[in-house]
Amino acid sequence: MTEISDKKASTGREAKPGLTEEDVRNWLIDHPDFLTRNADLLTTIIPPERVSGDGVIDMQSYLVNRLQKEVTQLTALQDDFVEAARTNMHTQDMVHASIQAVLGATSLAHFVHILTQDLPELLEIDVITLCVEDGPIPLPDMTGLQRLKEGSIDRAPWRGHAILLRPVAPKSKAIFGPAKDLVHSDALIRLDVPSLHAQAMVAFGSRQEAHFHEDQATDLLRFLGIVMQSCLQMWLEQKPA
Repeated sequence: MTEISDKKASTGREAKPGLTEEDVRNWLIDHPDFLTRNADLLTTIIPPERVSGDGVIDMQSYLVNRLQKEVTQLTALQDDFVEAARTNMHTQDMVHASIQAVLGATSLAHFVHILTQDLPELLEIDVITLCVEDGPIPLPDMTGLQRLKEGSIDRAPWRGHAILLRPVAPKSKAIFGPAKDLVHSDALIRLDVPSLHAQAMVAFGSRQEAHFHEDQATDLLRFLGIVMQSCLQMWLEQKPA
């Protein structure tokens, strides 16, 4: 019977004096759920490489190896989930800050300024524009407001959705103006603003390719779009003093 030394093990921890392998074995037999409750220990077990005549040890080795891989995969999955949760919380905070900003507008011009000049920093992207097709409602020239030819917005590949995410964006001076060469990925949000009597959308541009992609959740962008179109509708309905 092998006695476990009371000297420091390779891990640097003190083993209990006089504790034998038989003691450990018997304790594990008496506590069969120990490894279930401490599954991370399975990753430190060295499975036996020899095979007995009846193949029992080989099966044990296979099972332990499989459990080790499963524990490693689950740990990695948990880490990915935690990171995704942190990223989602950060995105949610950015969207909430942006909504507070646009709700603080005091005029149509101020709203467009906040949308196109302040929100890029809050949302950590490079450029935002408000795109409105030509229509009967006159709009003053404002930085960040892009006027499009009638029918331009409908030509985008929306596929029945109100949000379009493109990992690789075509260069478009019509949408991004002087920032067209900067934008490599974009997100387009259609706006429903009856008072405009014209199609409209908000365009988000990033210099990072694949910053926006089709696998991304769009709930927060959709909510932000609803707030934007409501604010724009409200300011268009305001009667001049």
